[in-house]
Amino acid sequence: MSEQLDEDPLYELRAAAHAAAALAKEPEAFNEAHKAFLESDASRFQAVLDRVGLGDECHRICVLFCEKHCVDRCWRLCPEPPRRPVDVAEVREFVQALDPITRKKQGLDKLLAAAEKEDVKAWKAELKRLGLERFCHQVCHFLCREQCQRICRKLCERPLITRVSSIPTPDQFNALGFGVGPSIPPNQVPPPPPSPPNAPPPDAANHPIAGSSELKGYFNFPAATQYKVEVAPTPVGPYTPIIEDVWGWNLPNPPLIWKNRSPSGGPDPGWFNIFNVAPVDPPDNPFNRGIFFSDGGPTPFGEKTLVNWTTTSVSDGVHYLRLLARDPGGSVRISAPQKVQVDNTWPATPLIELQLKTSNGDLKDLKCGKVKKGDGLIRITIQASDPNFSRCYVAAQGNSSLSVPIVAVPDPPGVGLAVPLTKVYGFDVADTGYPVPTSFLWDPWSDPNIVPCCYVVRIDIWDRAVINNNWSGGHGNSGWEAIEIGL
Repeated sequence: MSEQLDEDPLYELRAAAHAAAALAKEPEAFNEAHKAFLESDASRFQAVLDRVGLGDECHRICVLFCEKHCVDRCWRLCPEPPRRPVDVAEVREFVQALDPITRKKQGLDKLLAAAEKEDVKAWKAELKRLGLERFCHQVCHFLCREQCQRICRKLCERPLITRVSSIPTPDQFNALGFGVGPSIPPNQVPPPPPSPPNAPPPDAANHPIAGSSELKGYFNFPAATQYKVEVAPTPVGPYTPIIEDVWGWNLPNPPLIWKNRSPSGGPDPGWFNIFNVAPVDPPDNPFNRGIFFSDGGPTPFGEKTLVNWTTTSVSDGVHYLRLLARDPGGSVRISAPQKVQVDNTWPATPLIELQLKTSNGDLKDLKCGKVKKGDGLIRITIQASDPNFSRCYVAAQGNSSLSVPIVAVPDPPGVGLAVPLTKVYGFDVADTGYPVPTSFLWDPWSDPNIVPCCYVVRIDIWDRAVINNNWSGGHGNSGWEAIEIGL
């Protein structure tokens, strides 16, 4: 944001005007949003903006509405234009007159109340009492600006999913829906290593999620009594509630007795109670239970464990999560959609083929074959890929735990450089590994680490999935061929 403001000092003004103009193209929505603003109805204000795809512009549109009303209000309260020029002496007098008043906690309360009611008589009387008459316009805009921040903070505050699989949102999820560590707590998903992009291991970041994903969040809605979490294939839906029991425990302890709390079923499914709904025990009704102590406690304040989402309930790929909170009157506030990538699929079994390439260029299949120096070079063809490829290792593994990474020789000889077959994605999400059969020449006799022995030429591949809230290397798979290398 600071860089944008440096490049364009009118950036924020342009952005607000653009957002409001987009809303104005929908006259019915514009009128409804303005009415909700005047009535301080946060749920309706947010819902209207969400409906026309402007939910992320809530604060800009709110401030624009509010400041427009400020101009009108201040001319009503201060019909006489200021006559004294604003110079350094005037500014100093204004600060000195305002300071002792603002030091009193309720020093401006009556003035603010008169402004909100647009009570001109009370406004003028209070200005006179405080000795601020000559600063009428300045005081009005000073109060109105602060009031706009308070109003818009309330109107635009909405539920927030704060963590997905222990990775904080939204800043640590990119536009593609991949997450990056460090997690909270930090030991579950570490930050990317500070190594060069192609230095394995553990070249990890751009994580999809897999398995059971713990979702945490804030309601930002003091009147909320229920919440639910929904998932959809697009940011506009259709959304489906995540209906899974949440396990936890309450104080006092010991003993710690793990229990479940359940969401609603029936025609309006997926809602969890925030507070305990009597009677809970007995009868033992999991739906009546509020949020457990271990999940943040039965209040609408603070971060809560929302649900442990079984991601295998959806297909691999992009999904959108949102958190809803509602009060007893049925007002609902909805979070912005949180984009996530899901990957519960192991990489396909890598394919590997060994052939002997003789000096005259002929190729002979090597299936558990025996080769010796002078027969030719070994042609290795591999195919190993995954949409969320992380890394793959290609090595010759022999007796006594011998493992030698395979490095290809130039083909044709003398042209180009030696190429390690082991590779990592280098933080390039477009790199899927070896998606098509790729051939290399290997000269094992030029590697001093290779000794005459039987070897398995093995390829191992992993993806970048954070599984069950932890990064432990992702899903993996392996393929291999056997060969005997002699002198």
